[in-house]
Amino acid sequence: MASRIVPVGGTIGIMGGGQLGRMMALAGRAMGLNAIVWDPQPIGPAHEVAGDAITAGFESEDALLRFSEGIDAATYEFENVTYETTARLARIKPVFPPPDLLYVSQNRLREKDRARQFGLATTTYRAVPSAQEARQVAADLGFPGILKTVSGGYDGKGQIAVNTMEEAGMGFQALHGSEPLIYEKKVAFIQEMSVVVARDQNGRIAIFPASENHHDQGILDWTVVPARVPDPIQQLALHQAAAMARGLGLVGVMALEFFVTAEGELLFNEMAPRPHNSGHWTIEGAWPSQFSQHMRAVAGWPVASPRLFGPCVMLNLLGDLFLEGLDKLTRVLEWPGVQLHWYGKTAMRKGRKVGHVTVLADSVTKAIQRARDVKVALGGAWHDGA
Repeated sequence: MASRIVPVGGTIGIMGGGQLGRMMALAGRAMGLNAIVWDPQPIGPAHEVAGDAITAGFESEDALLRFSEGIDAATYEFENVTYETTARLARIKPVFPPPDLLYVSQNRLREKDRARQFGLATTTYRAVPSAQEARQVAADLGFPGILKTVSGGYDGKGQIAVNTMEEAGMGFQALHGSEPLIYEKKVAFIQEMSVVVARDQNGRIAIFPASENHHDQGILDWTVVPARVPDPIQQLALHQAAAMARGLGLVGVMALEFFVTAEGELLFNEMAPRPHNSGHWTIEGAWPSQFSQHMRAVAGWPVASPRLFGPCVMLNLLGDLFLEGLDKLTRVLEWPGVQLHWYGKTAMRKGRKVGHVTVLADSVTKAIQRARDVKVALGGAWHDGA
């Protein structure tokens, strides 16, 4: 594929105005790339750092034309942009990752089907088009399981645990909209991990070290690198990330999430065609960051082979910690090797990601301990579970 170069001084359009768009825009600005944000919300983290912002729904034809006139290439910071909008925009200006990849990633059935096509093992799953079939599919695949929407779910949303046929039927009624659901047999995993892979317009692939991820109530709590996962499993994950990047025609950055079982199996869970929460550690912990890598690829520049600086932990900060104000926030800077990232959100809500902390240390053990100290100093509880 011929590279389509955006020159220094050029402009990248970012669809979405959240924290990922903010960090994309900041990374681009450091390299001389301007950013315009198209966001249905009038205020957002990316608005503060972009050169301009268009406030309109993604279905607006007028906004699409205004957006396209001001940019050299476009990307998106979340998957809630419709495929139809990105496809229309791609007929006017380059859009990366390609709209067809977005189409795959927006549907759990499609992404698992494609993962299997490229040789990745997945959880056991099946489409569920009706309440009656929900009960039958659950019985066939076994319990416990999880009933999920095929699109739109994130951070534990859009899914219901299922332990009986009756719960499967009730879960279908609770979740069902215009699309079928997906039932997945629950995996007895011992670890979750992710891999962030980048691919440029000339097909060059660069992969960051695997991240070991820990969740609390369905939301990523903290990530540590290097991952404490056997090297053969990590190497398999890197190989599979490259296979997916090639097979899907990735241009930009994409994250793949995996389960690791007690038997040493590596099972693909889901993917995100954009920089990912589990890759935020790369801003201080590696060169280049996932955001710089993404903007390089979108602009038609070469991606670089990542260099890990040392053991690192990324700790998410949720609104739960700041319901009574931000007075405690500067406490995170009391420890050496700690960097605060604040997203500029004003409304503090439970479960809302409002910032993160990066912790660099001489060892994984020290990095985790320091991250634990930060969390406790902010009034939070530390969670060690996967």
